[in-house]
Amino acid sequence: MTESPQTVTVLGGGLAGLAAAQRFAENGWKVTVLEIEDHVGGLASSFEQDGYTYDHGPHRLYSNLDELNEHFKTVLDGNWDYRDRLSRIYMRKKFFDYPLKVGNVVTSLGAWTMFRSFLDYFVARTRNAIKPIADDNFEAWIIKRFGRTLYELFFGTYTRKAWGIPCTQISADWAAQRISQLDLWDTVKKTIFRPKNEVRSLVSKFLYPKTGGIGALGRGYERLILRDGGTVVTSAEVVRLESEGGRITGAVYRKDGTEHVQRSDIFVSTMPLTLLIPMLGDVVPAEVTAAKDALVHKGIVFAYVKLDREQLTPDHWIYIPEEHIAVHRISEFTNFSKDCAPDGKTMVCAEITSTKGDAYWTSTDEQILDLAKRNLVELGLLDERDVLPGGFVRRVDYAYPIYDLTYRGNVRTLTQYLKGFENLVSTGRQGLFRYGNMDHSVAMGHAVAKRILEDAAVDHEQIAAAEEYFG
Repeated sequence: MTESPQTVTVLGGGLAGLAAAQRFAENGWKVTVLEIEDHVGGLASSFEQDGYTYDHGPHRLYSNLDELNEHFKTVLDGNWDYRDRLSRIYMRKKFFDYPLKVGNVVTSLGAWTMFRSFLDYFVARTRNAIKPIADDNFEAWIIKRFGRTLYELFFGTYTRKAWGIPCTQISADWAAQRISQLDLWDTVKKTIFRPKNEVRSLVSKFLYPKTGGIGALGRGYERLILRDGGTVVTSAEVVRLESEGGRITGAVYRKDGTEHVQRSDIFVSTMPLTLLIPMLGDVVPAEVTAAKDALVHKGIVFAYVKLDREQLTPDHWIYIPEEHIAVHRISEFTNFSKDCAPDGKTMVCAEITSTKGDAYWTSTDEQILDLAKRNLVELGLLDERDVLPGGFVRRVDYAYPIYDLTYRGNVRTLTQYLKGFENLVSTGRQGLFRYGNMDHSVAMGHAVAKRILEDAAVDHEQIAAAEEYFG
């Protein structure tokens, strides 16, 4: 990208940015990370309060690549352990295994519902054999493979609830990457024969820090970056990018009320695309601005409820598809690590998807906590007498990139425009508008660093882009 670049500025201290920065730093580059929050980690941050450690919802660390799993262990510097994953669906006051298992579904829903499910499935497969059903939206993708009954019971209701838009307006990419089974017959086979080592299967074990929550990973990266001479500037809000002749010449950021200009040979951005584009100023063409405006994120309001009991459920997280309940997922951090709460106590994180400015977003913390508690009591999961005072709420506005039917074209327009700046790379979950896992974000950062350090033909944009299950 330049003949002999030796300096790099990373905009954003999430996992992708930190992973790239760490690679550059260990190779002797002068590295600066600019992070808007007062801590690194992005969505994979952890916090401590009154003896409780908590994350932004559930996180699990796993990769299909052994070298990446070993890398995580190195960054965590011995502060890690394996966990046997348990995540289920809770509906009609019953638990359903996830991925779905026929025996469990029959027991919980009854033989008649399963008969209708199989009938719907065979009808859909017959229709598809006569005239192929296009995978042109989430609803069509699911019905084609599972039939309408299971679509309405498990897939459609949860997705519609979480995203707040009809499933016919959601890209099939979401289904291809987030549904563990190929179809209903795949569910039957996995229930009966329990095949091993299949690519499209649930991750049964994952890594998680012994102490410090998932944020220990980001702090581990920060430690390594600083060790190798890099700089991490927190509470630094990037406000604009200066450019000249197809090159970024500086990143202007505000810290403690004062503006600073960061000069660098290379700029790696992991900020949301929708924030990065306006920072380029008046040079942005109208069609690029229109594509940026068409991209939408879904936020999450997190309600943290402290309980006077050792455990609520054994699950790491539970999906709640019922649409009359505001909470769409709960997680319990002591099931990730006993260190996350005082002895004999636990804390549940209840998530409510929201859009900045809507009724949930603008509700008071007390209203959100009350709603979360009422929802869990109504579901039969929580005894209100176990609730301790001191619950709290956090809001994150860039949680889910919404994969609507036009998102691919809009993202392509933005990324192609950004390639016109020879020393700027946009990557990561936010920088590529891609809902990947933690390992994908790290892999993206590594790929960017490898491409620049080794002048290698590595395409970071292809990571987490295929129609494959993410686990």
